[in-house]
Amino acid sequence: MRTLPMLSLAVCTFLHAATVFAGQQWVFIASPANPPSILVCSLDTETGALGETRIAAADVNTGFMALHPTLPLLYAGTSEAVEAGQPNGYVRAYRIDSRTGQLEFLNKAPTADSGTTHIEVSRDGRFVAVCHYGGEGTSLIPLDANGTLRQTVSRVKHEGSSAHPQRQKRPHPHGVAFATDGKFVCVADLGNDHVEVFPISSSGELQPGGFWKAAPGAGPRHVSFHPSGKWLYCINELDNTLSVLAFNSATGELSEIETVNTLPADFDGANTTAEVVVHPSGKFLYGSNRGHNSTAVYRIDAGSGRLTFVEHVPTQGDHPRFIGLDPTGKIFIAANMNGNNLVSFRIGQQSGALQATGHQAKVPRPMCLLFVPAS
Repeated sequence: MRTLPMLSLAVCTFLHAATVFAGQQWVFIASPANPPSILVCSLDTETGALGETRIAAADVNTGFMALHPTLPLLYAGTSEAVEAGQPNGYVRAYRIDSRTGQLEFLNKAPTADSGTTHIEVSRDGRFVAVCHYGGEGTSLIPLDANGTLRQTVSRVKHEGSSAHPQRQKRPHPHGVAFATDGKFVCVADLGNDHVEVFPISSSGELQPGGFWKAAPGAGPRHVSFHPSGKWLYCINELDNTLSVLAFNSATGELSEIETVNTLPADFDGANTTAEVVVHPSGKFLYGSNRGHNSTAVYRIDAGSGRLTFVEHVPTQGDHPRFIGLDPTGKIFIAANMNGNNLVSFRIGQQSGALQATGHQAKVPRPMCLLFVPAS
């Protein structure tokens, strides 16, 4: 596979997209290198081959992105250059050209907070939720019918601290997830050991709500709903665990079903977890370990949501900050941020097990991936 040297990526802005074929996806990559950009390459979902990497949108300082559920739009949570003392958090909206893989800037909106981290779009396409690890809380921005960002925002400030003397002196909201019916936003807060649950009012405002309390020092990082909406999976960064939470869609209440370890029993090195992803079928779950540099694979019980361990698979690179599945559920990609590479794996449709395809792509500091069908 041919890839571009990292220092040559800037020249790719002017290149035409490679021809794509049936069964291919575009993979959009948040790359906060120098300069920060959103990159793109093709993915063959039959072989796992990754195509030539190039710039889709230049000068975008983002770590996490999200897609509109029905429109060809991509949203990036960004930190922008602002006057001293002003909040630097924004969301940018881009139109996706599914033929070329290029992104066209549409507009941006402020989040009224700083240190923008994770974002997600509601399944009905009405809102973007944004949390701020380096700021104070969670913001909700409404979308127009055409998917552009409105210039209004609802914001909730997080409170509290927890057991870790350095990492949990104050709240650090890190991951957001909309309930499947769009009535609640769940936010993993690493700093106060909460998964906060914020109801959305009929007028589109975030409201104070309840929370689930993790074990002291666990550090909830990201959350992902099961397709059924019955269960929320929370990966805990600081104590290397995964929590299975039952979700009451009427009240927003979360209750713990079980918590499992993401590491082998004999591993005694330094590690933090990062991403948690549920397979589109709802049968399997994947969590990433940074330090052990592996993916922990689990089967999901269809009746209870409980997890059964399947395997640990090396990500073939350092610091897998992000792991992602293409929408067909055939291909898994590990994004190794410190290893500067993407590695593709084939997913066993009966077992959920991962098999390396032998394909990689060199990418400077990949932090987030999005998959979009190519046309």
